[in-house]
Amino acid sequence: MLLTDPPYSSGGLHVGDRAKDTTTKYIQTSTKTKYQDFACDNMDQRSWSFWCHAWLTEAERALKPGGLVVCFIDWRQLPTLTDVVQAAGFTLRGIAVWDKMAGRFRPRKGGFGQQAEFIVWASKGKMLPHEVYLGGVFASRLSTQKQHLTEKPIDVARQIVRLVPPGGTLADFFAGCGTFLLAAKEAGLNWTGSEKNPVYHQLASQRLADVPAQLAA
Repeated sequence: MLLTDPPYSSGGLHVGDRAKDTTTKYIQTSTKTKYQDFACDNMDQRSWSFWCHAWLTEAERALKPGGLVVCFIDWRQLPTLTDVVQAAGFTLRGIAVWDKMAGRFRPRKGGFGQQAEFIVWASKGKMLPHEVYLGGVFASRLSTQKQHLTEKPIDVARQIVRLVPPGGTLADFFAGCGTFLLAAKEAGLNWTGSEKNPVYHQLASQRLADVPAQLAA
C-alpha cells in the first residue's frame, strides 16, 4: 500500500495565495506554534496535477497487482486528484472522510466550516480478498500538540493500515513526521518512506526508533 499525505498546493483561491509559504497559508494569526515549512506546496493546479501524475505513475509501477493507494487531500484538490489517480493507471474505488470534529476546523461566516479532509483510495487492478471492513468516516480530533503543520491523527492511520495484509509493505512518499510509518511499524508491517525536509526526517526517524520492539513484531 501507498498511504501518503502529499503537499496539497492549496490554501487559497488564487495563485498568489497558493504561492505563499506553508506557515502563512495554513496557520491562523493567533497561533503561536511555529512549524517547519515544507516544499512542493506552491504550484498552480495544472502543475500540481502533472507532479502528482509523476509520483503516482511510479507508485503504480512499484505496487503489486491489487495493491492500494490511499491519499489524503482537501476539497480544493479532490476533483483533480481523483482524475490523476485514474490517469496514472489505478482503478478509483472511492472516497472516505476525516472529520476533524468541532473546534478543529475553519469557520466561515455565512457558510459551512471546513471541518473535513478526504481520503481517496484506488487499487492497481482487481482488489485482493482481505477480510477487513472499515467505515467511511473517521472522526478524530487532532491534538494541538502536533509535530507537523499538516499532521494526520495516529488513530486514523492505525485504522487504515489494517487494509495491508499481514507481511505486506506500506510506503509513504511524503512521510512528514512519520505518522503513517509509525502505524505500520506498530502493526508489524514492512514499511518504507521518504521525506525531503531534514528536520522532519530526523523527527520521523526518532519516532520510529522509539517504537518498542514488542509492538513492531
